[in-house]
Amino acid sequence: MISVDELEGALQLDIRKKIYGTIKKNPGLHFRELQRRVGIATGALQYHLDFLQKKHLLKTERETKFLRYYLVRQEFGEMDLMAVLRQESMRRIVVFLMQRRFANNSAISREISLSPSTTSWHLEKLVEANVLEKSRRGRKTYFKVVDKQRVADVLVNYRRSFLDEVVNNFVEIWEEEI
Repeated sequence: MISVDELEGALQLDIRKKIYGTIKKNPGLHFRELQRRVGIATGALQYHLDFLQKKHLLKTERETKFLRYYLVRQEFGEMDLMAVLRQESMRRIVVFLMQRRFANNSAISREISLSPSTTSWHLEKLVEANVLEKSRRGRKTYFKVVDKQRVADVLVNYRRSFLDEVVNNFVEIWEEEI
């Protein structure tokens, strides 16, 4: 674990503070999105990210073609959830299911305007990530959110980082019900 003095030393530069703060507020950002939000050149951002990783302040997780950035102190379960919620289609599926007890592939694909095969692929990834669980009833398979409170907490805590009207609408409804 890094000491407070080491943390302050590593974050002496304003740009490093900005990078660290951006990742803290928006865990799971990939490089290009982080670059857009921080507003610095590719080489400079890569240099500072490498520095922060060597100081054990940041860690990365590879997710398909993206490398996502998290604080070392972030909980692992939250990182996994953020990784799937950072993907728009998966986020839309999860938010849709948060508002229902369960739904099947065809209802989900209709609601979020994706083909059934693409929806099926996303659903399987969400089941593998333990965000959703599936159950069979007759010939149909239904999906539901495993831990709605955990998902809601992440969506509420990081809603500003998603820049998504779907998340904002969900958070408003969720907070009214509490």
